[in-house]
Amino acid sequence: MPLQAAKKLLRLDEAVGSFAVQHDITKVLDGLYVGGRGIADDLLAMQSLAITHVVNCTQDIPCYYDDSLEYLRVPLTDDPDTAIEAHFEIVVKFIHDAREMGQTCLVHCSRGMSRSATFVLVYLVERHDMSVLEALQYTRALRPVISPNVGFMGKLLDLEQRLHQRCSVDLHKYRKDRYAAIEDLVVPSPANDVDEAAIYLNHVARH
Repeated sequence: MPLQAAKKLLRLDEAVGSFAVQHDITKVLDGLYVGGRGIADDLLAMQSLAITHVVNCTQDIPCYYDDSLEYLRVPLTDDPDTAIEAHFEIVVKFIHDAREMGQTCLVHCSRGMSRSATFVLVYLVERHDMSVLEALQYTRALRPVISPNVGFMGKLLDLEQRLHQRCSVDLHKYRKDRYAAIEDLVVPSPANDVDEAAIYLNHVARH
C-alpha cells in the first residue's frame, strides 16, 4: 500500500476512534451500534452514523428525538433481579427489522455496559449463532467495558441452553468477577474437574 494511502487510513481510523470515545458509541455490526448516555442526546452524531432506530434501555434518559428517529423504549433498571428476558424477543425483532431494511439501530443504556450490552449479546446469540462466550469475546474486543450484571448473564445462559443446548460461560466464575478475562470464564471440563462442573450446573439450574 502506498505511504500516503496508509497515512490516510490511519487518520481515518484515529478519527473514527476519537468520535467513538467522544460520543460513547461502538459499532458492533453493520447496522448495529451499542452506546451509553453520551450519544443519546446528540442527534447530529447519530445522523452522521445513519442511525434510524434506537432502543432506549433506561428509565431516566428521555427519547430525545422521537420525531426524527424510531424508538423502542424498554425501561429497565440495571439490577440482577430485573426480568430483562421478557424483552428479548421484541428487542431482537426491532434490531433485525431495522437491519433487514438496510437501516441502522443503536441500543443504549447509561454506560453501554450491562443493559444495552445484554440485548446486543442476545442478538448475536439468536441471529448469528454465537455462543454467549463467543459473543462476549467479540463485543469486548470492540468495547471492553461490556459486562452484563450477573443476573442478566444468567438469563443469557438460560437462552443459550434453550437455543443451543449448551452453556459456554462459567456463571460461578462470572459471579466472582464479571470483568474476568474471557479465557477465565470458560466452562470447566467435567472430565478434568467434576466438582467445579457440578457447582456450575447447580448455578445454571437456579437461574
